[in-house]
Amino acid sequence: MELKEILDRTADRIVADGTRAESLALRVMEAAARDLCPGAAAALIDWNGSEIARLRAFGIVHGVLLRDLPATTQTQLAVQLAGASVHELAA
Repeated sequence: MELKEILDRTADRIVADGTRAESLALRVMEAAARDLCPGAAAALIDWNGSEIARLRAFGIVHGVLLRDLPATTQTQLAVQLAGASVHELAA
C-alpha cells in the first residue's frame, strides 16, 4: 500500500474517532517529520494541546511527508504506519 493511501485512511479514521484513536500512527508520523517541520510534528503528538491544533498539524505533516520525503523513506514510513494501524485495530 502506498503512503498516500495509508495517510488518507488515517485521516478518515481521525475524522471518525479523533486523533487519540490514531496515537501510534501520529507518533510514527511525528518521528518522520521531526526534521522537516518540527513545530507541526511536535503539535501532532501534543496531548495537552487542543484537538484542532493536532488536526491542523496532521494536515501539515501529511503534506510534508508526501512532498518532501524521498521515495525510499516514504516506502519505509508506509510499512511503519501499516504496522501502527494493525496495532491500533487490535487494541
